[in-house]
Amino acid sequence: MFRKSYWKKRFAPVLAGALVISSLLVPPGHAFAADPVTSEEQTVSPETPEVKDVTDSTDAATTDANLTTPDSVSDSVADSVAGTSATDASSGKEAAKQDVKETKEVKAADDAVTDPIPDKTPHLVYGDKSLADEDAFVLLIFGDGFTASEQDSFYTNAQNTADYLMDTSPWDEFKDTIKIYALGVVSNESGAKADTAINQEQANADTRDTYFGSSFWSGGMQRLLTISSDGSKKAKQLSDQYLPAADFNVVIVNATTYGGSGGSVCVASLNNESLEMMLHELGHTTAKLSDEYFAGASYAAEMPNMTAESDPAKVRWSRFIGKNGVGVYEYDNGGNGWYRPHQNCKMRFLGKQYAFCEVCKEQIRKTFCQDSNVTKLFFQPYADMFYESDTGKDMREYFILRRGKNEITGDKLGDALTLTYKDADGNVVSGIPNKAGTYTIEATFAGDSTYEKCSQTAAYTIELPDLITLDVPSKVYDGKPADLNYTVNYDKDYTVKAHYKGTVPYAAEITYNYDSDDAPITPGRYKVTLTAYDKATGTAISSKTKDFEITFKSTTLQNNDTADYPGAMPYYNNKTIVFSGEGYTAGEQSQFEDVAKDFVKYFRSTEPFKEADTYFNYHTVETVSNESGIGQKAKDTYYKLTYDKNGKIVPTDESTAGAMYIGNNVITSYYKANIVIVNDKNVKTGTTFKNKRFTIYTTADEAGMQFAANELRNYFTNHEEGYTPSTDAEKDAERIEFLKALYYTWYGSDYAPVLSRAYDETFTENGSPIDLAPYFHTYVLGKEVEGVAYKMTYYADDNGAVGEELSEVPSKAGTYHAKAELVMDDVSAYGEPCKKVTLDGETYSLPLARGWTTYTIQAKDDPENPDKPDPGSNNPGQNLKPNQNLNNNKNTTKNININKSTNGKASNKAAARTGDQSPVWMYTLLSLAALAVIAAVICKRRFRR
Repeated sequence: MFRKSYWKKRFAPVLAGALVISSLLVPPGHAFAADPVTSEEQTVSPETPEVKDVTDSTDAATTDANLTTPDSVSDSVADSVAGTSATDASSGKEAAKQDVKETKEVKAADDAVTDPIPDKTPHLVYGDKSLADEDAFVLLIFGDGFTASEQDSFYTNAQNTADYLMDTSPWDEFKDTIKIYALGVVSNESGAKADTAINQEQANADTRDTYFGSSFWSGGMQRLLTISSDGSKKAKQLSDQYLPAADFNVVIVNATTYGGSGGSVCVASLNNESLEMMLHELGHTTAKLSDEYFAGASYAAEMPNMTAESDPAKVRWSRFIGKNGVGVYEYDNGGNGWYRPHQNCKMRFLGKQYAFCEVCKEQIRKTFCQDSNVTKLFFQPYADMFYESDTGKDMREYFILRRGKNEITGDKLGDALTLTYKDADGNVVSGIPNKAGTYTIEATFAGDSTYEKCSQTAAYTIELPDLITLDVPSKVYDGKPADLNYTVNYDKDYTVKAHYKGTVPYAAEITYNYDSDDAPITPGRYKVTLTAYDKATGTAISSKTKDFEITFKSTTLQNNDTADYPGAMPYYNNKTIVFSGEGYTAGEQSQFEDVAKDFVKYFRSTEPFKEADTYFNYHTVETVSNESGIGQKAKDTYYKLTYDKNGKIVPTDESTAGAMYIGNNVITSYYKANIVIVNDKNVKTGTTFKNKRFTIYTTADEAGMQFAANELRNYFTNHEEGYTPSTDAEKDAERIEFLKALYYTWYGSDYAPVLSRAYDETFTENGSPIDLAPYFHTYVLGKEVEGVAYKMTYYADDNGAVGEELSEVPSKAGTYHAKAELVMDDVSAYGEPCKKVTLDGETYSLPLARGWTTYTIQAKDDPENPDKPDPGSNNPGQNLKPNQNLNNNKNTTKNININKSTNGKASNKAAARTGDQSPVWMYTLLSLAALAVIAAVICKRRFRR
């Protein structure tokens, strides 16, 4: 497929030299591959910038030949997916200009600040002073956007960052190994470039002067917060000068807007989720971990926690399968064919409830050891189970000794490793334990020429005899408990008892514990322990534990994601909208689904969403309430919403956090809005809440549909709640902003939407094929570009859906569907097909894109429309002149006026035959031939006279 080969060729050099990150959600800051939503390495070829995404991630390269490649960029998804990473300040088409500009700004900053490093001694904010820096794993934290008067704030935030990191597993296992320093750096101005920008234009206009050149909107992604190429060099220079023993650098940016990136330099803002984001990004930067959400094909590669191998026996983490939820799980969001080890790892979701999975923990441990010179002894039983037996199990093989690059298991250490077993009461066990129970192991290594003397204490459990076979399949919520399938291999009568423990998530930072003998029915992550007892004596004879999950029921109402077109994914052009319900009980969920379908129908038939239908996805999630409706006092409903005396919905911070969790964790971290439909006729007015995403609370009637559509439009066009354009100028301006929202740029690739409103046009059959190409438009930054051609394909209608492909352009009365694909007649800087256009003096490289429209050809003698004009009477070029030469490189642009009758028509012609391209020379030859025939006829008539 185009997308697969496109990304494979384009990013192969980056993947080979750097780590691709999220993202993985979006979605390169360190020494591994690059990705739009993660982090990546700093040294890459000039044609492939590195980037990692903030867990709300990506590595991409610009297509401009003269564009300076960023040192590293990474973007990870942080809504609960993990965070964004990248260390490149250049974005899109402005990269080349910015690189030159940044050099000048850096000098200006140095001139303006007499001494940008007022305190030359790095502050130790965590670690053992007696441990030599050369032997430790060392992080050095810098600050960007902190002025001279804000240095105390920087050191406070650096201390908070260090404390948070070291309180997280497995970082907390290395308190004797890790040292974290902070070095204050003074910036001329506070904050970061584009920290409040709502689009690329505003981002490019921000000239904030900070020491490391930190900027949001890197490469076209709002949350991708990176430092400039020069800033990355400065960080290395400062590290070499003031703390040469530092293994990795971290930059915390003085901005509360959510964002960050990973890579050779890890970057994060001071957003309230920044500490979680920092952990995620450091997973990229230090341990070269991949995002466990899909950040795009360019980030897909064999990594410690990502593989194309699906066989559990062959994946590199096979020994961990079955331990704390580790398995082999296929990526979603276009990641078919790639697999991760866990469903809820911190490399996928952000929040305290999400730990690093066992696979990622082990990779982090290896990294910390390899980058330090401290001997560490670990106990790693993997997913192995230990059962009561006659001899017991020698646990030596499960101890791992590491120092630097050296590693050895305990079974190879001989008498140098001593194990002492103790029972639950602390009594020393003679020999090796073999009876069921929990035991402690005190392991002591005597030391040798490679490893220093060290010790470790660990615990493990010997289970009762393995007599139970237990299977509890995970399931989608249906109001019923999960099936408990088991057999007990026991020749006497027995009884069984099940006990359930688990976590019921509500928001990134809000969870509820479950601990009961009753089987759960609520969506959550659970562990069931089944114990069998001898019926006669009541003695436990065997026990088995199994993890399972109950997921929210979700339904896809429309999904336009496809790997056939590079931009047709939720981390590029496509907008994912989620609907959930409030005040709908379990028995009312079908009612909610019906209402949600009505909302989608309304959106799809209402402008501007109708025209942009190809770029919108709609999903539902059933959020079940225990009581129907809501009240002025909170009832037992999912979101705990209330309404005031005027009937206006009143949300809480918790309800909005819950709504974000539903969109981010149930559907995709790239979702744009969650529309919460409230089931209560007493509610009269909706409301909205905007943070990293958008939440609309609305009524379940047509007025609620209108409110939701209006506010979603306001969200995409950056207007306040309640805004409605009234003048033609306001409508024009709003349409331009909406078109900008559909456009996406990522390091030189310009994902331009292709739109049409041919469904508003009048077409009457006249015996000739009716070409729809002139009715399609391509937009960049809200402006139409000319000089593009389309490959047209036509389809029959099948009860409102796309039917079979037609072999010819329709000419008969009926309803049809038309697909217009951009004709690729240029080659990008990566050697891939593209269409280059010029807009306001800038060159844009458009990858393959498509647009769809439905249209109707009316019968010529339609009695209901006797006055309808012929198809040619409404000329698509009468206000927007079609391009007469598809090879003309002098492209022009026009601002789009939503009120003009030609708004739905394109300014260029394409193929007249379905599936073909439409060369102008064909029309020219046909025209000349027609003129020749006419001339011949005239001459013949004159001759006859």
